[in-house]
Amino acid sequence: MSIENPEYLSPEEWRQWHTELLQSTLNRIYQRVPFYRERLEESGLLPEDLRAPEDLIRFPVTTREDLSAHYPYELFAVPLRDIVRLRAFPWWPNPIVKGYTLQDVENLRQLCVRFLKACGLRPEDIVFISFEPGMAAWTEDLREAAEAVGAAVIPPAPRTPEVSLRILRDFRASVVITTPSLALRYLRVCERRGLRPPESLRLLILVGEELKGRDRALLEEFFGAESRLGYGISEVLGPGLAYECEARRGLHLASDHVFAEVIHPEKGTPAEEGELVLTTLRVRANPLLRFLTGDRVRITHEPCPCGRTTPRFLSIEAGSGRVLSFRGIKVPRKVLEGLLEEVYGRKPRYRLRIVGEEPESELLVELVMEESLFRPSIVELHEEAHRLERAFFEFLGLPCRVRWVEG
Repeated sequence: MSIENPEYLSPEEWRQWHTELLQSTLNRIYQRVPFYRERLEESGLLPEDLRAPEDLIRFPVTTREDLSAHYPYELFAVPLRDIVRLRAFPWWPNPIVKGYTLQDVENLRQLCVRFLKACGLRPEDIVFISFEPGMAAWTEDLREAAEAVGAAVIPPAPRTPEVSLRILRDFRASVVITTPSLALRYLRVCERRGLRPPESLRLLILVGEELKGRDRALLEEFFGAESRLGYGISEVLGPGLAYECEARRGLHLASDHVFAEVIHPEKGTPAEEGELVLTTLRVRANPLLRFLTGDRVRITHEPCPCGRTTPRFLSIEAGSGRVLSFRGIKVPRKVLEGLLEEVYGRKPRYRLRIVGEEPESELLVELVMEESLFRPSIVELHEEAHRLERAFFEFLGLPCRVRWVEG
């Protein structure tokens, strides 16, 4: 079934196409990925047991632990010679590796182009992209997509907020692509230093984090720009997995690339609000079956005023307690606990939280002082804290501050 513009299919057309794509994905993983073949056989299922999209609920799920356990290439569905791009994402004990064929790279580029166009990017725009170093993969994807649209892209690079704001003004940037927290950081710096926001700015494309309504209104008023939201999961697809249209009534799912289920977290039954589960439909190198994202969403299938017929996410809560999101980078508690074991040989009691407001907010790890961790001097205690800070930054590309607290 060949579709030129899949965002506007009828429900019947979506059902037919999803059935075909899901059957293709199931056949591919059963034939080419031993892990999935064993999982399906253990469940007493074969690819032909899926006759309609609702049958997918019977099939086994995939977790990040599964992806880590089969590091680096055991879940690839193509020979390594067909891989043209490799990326690794933090997890414990092994990173999660994602490969891309030429077709995967092109599909990802087209998806990101569609995302940016839906948000309102134009060929005449000058685009400023700003992310934390740990989001380098998204920076690359969005830069390539913006250039494909025809826009001029200011080369992404680590900069202070003051330098970034000067570049925005001097280069007359019209579009900023960043995370909500970094956008708020620029706002606070302007307020505290008496700087004017760039007058050329017309559009904020915000990804990577949840954005509260009051913060959205604050950003739009201060920068005099409209905002659009995007959502992605690095292990599945990049930032174009779901995106906002001009109606701004939820984020449209890229339903031609992934099939989404929303399930009750404990019961595993279908729900309108619950954990998001994704199955890839067009991925060649690393197809995923019923991937548990850990994100909590509320979904609607009601038609959108823009005419698109894809499902929309009305709310997204990243991590659902198992993951903390800071400046667009997800910090899984499992990763932190693994680092604690590696650095200290045990897992002390801890609390992970964000303290302060932008631009001074920081990620704080509070460790409960135990006898085995006690050191007789302040200098030695500081060094023990620095050991974890260094390991944290090397692993996640994100700074944190470690503080000792009493039990």
